[in-house]
Amino acid sequence: MKKRMIITLVLVFVLGIASTAFANPFADVPAKHWSYDAVNKLSNAGIISGYPDGSFQGDRIITRYEMAAIVGKAMANSDKADAEYKALINKLADEYAQELNNLGVRVTNLENKMGNIKITGQVREWYEYVDEPVTGDKTALKNRLLLYMDAPLTKDLAFKGRYFAESEWGSGAETKLDQAYLVGKNFTFGRQGINLGKGLVYSWGANQDGVTVTVGNKVKVTGVAFKHDLGSADINLAGANVAYDINKNLDMTLVYAKTKSQNLAPFGLGLAGHGTFNDTWAAGFGYKGIKNIGITAEYGQNDSDAAKLLNGDTAKAWVAQVKYLGADWAKPNTYGLWVGYRKADNGFLARTGDLIWETATNIPTGYMMNNVKGMDFGIEYTVFNNGVMTLQYQDFEAEDDGRNAKNFTAQLRYMF
Repeated sequence: MKKRMIITLVLVFVLGIASTAFANPFADVPAKHWSYDAVNKLSNAGIISGYPDGSFQGDRIITRYEMAAIVGKAMANSDKADAEYKALINKLADEYAQELNNLGVRVTNLENKMGNIKITGQVREWYEYVDEPVTGDKTALKNRLLLYMDAPLTKDLAFKGRYFAESEWGSGAETKLDQAYLVGKNFTFGRQGINLGKGLVYSWGANQDGVTVTVGNKVKVTGVAFKHDLGSADINLAGANVAYDINKNLDMTLVYAKTKSQNLAPFGLGLAGHGTFNDTWAAGFGYKGIKNIGITAEYGQNDSDAAKLLNGDTAKAWVAQVKYLGADWAKPNTYGLWVGYRKADNGFLARTGDLIWETATNIPTGYMMNNVKGMDFGIEYTVFNNGVMTLQYQDFEAEDDGRNAKNFTAQLRYMF
C-alpha cells in the first residue's frame, strides 16, 4: 500500500513539473503576447507574408502550432533579414522551440549561421559634355555597374567587397574587384574606399589598400595608412581624421594627411623627384539647423615642398556647398538642389573622386582639387523607387592662367 502511494505521489510530482515545463502546443497564444508584435514587424519588413491564410489580423488569436509555422517561414527567409530581425527570429525560435521540433523544423542560431552572403548592386548611366578651349569639346556616354558583397563572418567581423565594371559606349569595359576588406568593431583592413573629413583633402571610393583604426565615442579619432596604385605612381598615405558631433545640427571634422610617391611625373606638373606632395591639414563642418537646408564647408592648407614649388608658398583651398532638401532613394518624387563653390591654389594637390567635390576631368589635373576655382550647380530627383536622376553643371577656370572649362553631366543611378 505504501509502495503504491509513493509511486502515485512521484507520478503526480513528475506530471506537475512537465505541465509547467512544456506549454500545450494546441493552446492559444495570449492576445497580448509579444509574439504578435514580433510577427507584425517581420511582416512589415517583408520577411514573411502572413498567417497561414496570408493575413495579419491584430485581433485574431492563434495556437502555438500556428505561430510556430509562421516562425518556421521566418527562419526559411532569414537571408532577407538584417542583424536586428535575425535576433527577433532567434527569440521567436527559442519561444516555440518544441513546436518547431515537432514540426520537423531544425532550430539554429541565425546569428552564428556562416556562409551567407548578401549581394546588392548599383547601375549608373550617364552623359557627359565637356567644353574646354585647349583640348576641344568632348561628349561621352558611359555606364557603370557596381556589385556589393556583404558577408557576416562572426558576431563582430564581416567581409565586404565590390565588383566594378565601367565602359564608354562603343568601347571595351574596365573590370576589377576594387573593394575586398574586413570590417571589425573599430577597424577595417584590406582594399577599400576612404574619405577624410568632408572630402576636400582625400576622398576615393575604392582601390585603397590599407587599414583604419578608430577610437572614441563622442569624439571619434581614426588613424589611416594606405597605398594606392595610380598607373606608374604608387601613392602612400598616412593620416588621421577627427569627427565630433557638437549637437544634432552641427558636426565638425579635423584632418591631417601626408602622401608620398616615388614617381610624380605622371601628374604632368613638373614634380618628378619630389616624393612628398601632401603635408596637408583641413577643418570642416556640416550644419543642418535651418529647415530643409544643409551646409557643408571645409578649408585646408598644403605645406609640402611640392606645393611650395608650384605655388611659391603654402597652397590653400576651400569648398562650400548649400543644399536644399535631398532626393530620398526610397521615396519617388523627392528631390534636392545644391550650389557650391571651390577655390584651390596650384599645388594644393588634393585627391578626390567625390561627385560633388571632384574637379571636371577636362582640367589637366582631373580628380584633383588643384589650380581651380568656380561654381557648380546640381539637382537630383527620385524618378522611381531606388532610382535617382542627377543633373550637374560645373563652371571652372584654372586659377593661375584663367583657362576656362565647363562640364555638364546627366546621370541615372538605380539600385537593386
